[in-house]
Amino acid sequence: MLGSLRVGLRSLGYNWGLVVLVLVTNLAFALVLALPLAFELEHELAHRGASSAMMYGFDFDWWSQWSERQQGPETALAPDLLGNGFALRNLELLARGWLPAGLFAWRAGSPGVDASVLALGVLYLVLQAFLAGGILSVFRRPRGGWTLRGLVHGCGFYFGRMVRLSLVALAAAGVVFAVNLPLARLADRLAREAVSERTALVLTLGRYGLLLVALLLVHMVVSHARVLVVREERLSAVLAVLSSLAFCARRFVAASGQYVCLVLLGFGLLALFALVDSWLDVVGYRTQLVALVLFEAFVAARISLRLWLLASQLELQRPLAPRP
Repeated sequence: MLGSLRVGLRSLGYNWGLVVLVLVTNLAFALVLALPLAFELEHELAHRGASSAMMYGFDFDWWSQWSERQQGPETALAPDLLGNGFALRNLELLARGWLPAGLFAWRAGSPGVDASVLALGVLYLVLQAFLAGGILSVFRRPRGGWTLRGLVHGCGFYFGRMVRLSLVALAAAGVVFAVNLPLARLADRLAREAVSERTALVLTLGRYGLLLVALLLVHMVVSHARVLVVREERLSAVLAVLSSLAFCARRFVAASGQYVCLVLLGFGLLALFALVDSWLDVVGYRTQLVALVLFEAFVAARISLRLWLLASQLELQRPLAPRP
């Protein structure tokens, strides 16, 4: 396991440009919502005292009045996104079934996020399926090296198979949420009847933890299936998933160990970001630029972890390749 992580990190270092490419595509998608929001905020703050106050901190009084009048994606702008709050917000939406596209929000009540944001998320999933084949085809070469033309060719060549794998992954996630539904109701009922607050907290957090672990296992199997599709030129998504399931069962410690290591690194990265963010006082254009660079560096680091995982999974499977 550690060897595959080490070689995967080396492969990522050879192909660091992939991190930049994925970061640029993330920024392009974010601008679809960010630019209209920026124009809306510029119009709302023009000739208002809150405009100068927002240069030195978040004006909660102005936001509370402004947010009550908003409809659409602008409603996502809220104080709980500041600092590392976005991570907790995303986990909450995932556990409630609102990600992706609200497909599994069977008992979530009112919408957790605007429909336009969910629709953009669906397009982002399609983009991920498009990029996955090309990125894996780059990592398939031990010494790396790639051109934009070759990458786009690989993306298009494997796109159909990656889409089919994504559909299989959504179906498997649906099964997980369907099984979780009665268990969640039972855990909630036991938590309400518990006489100890500690017991109620354990039951509530435990059911969410089990759901997230099950979703991680689905991700692990489907991710290794993607690697198999590229490494062995598989055509059938279902057979690739079955082969991946057998591989993950045989190498469960190594395959899951990769996730444990990178999840711990992800938590460490989030803690470091929260620490630096707490030190940084945004009081003008200069510190705003520093904050922007900090956020983009954090996004680039998260992308690096995702690509490192893909490269490491390919290296974990490489000994299975037939020898000439």
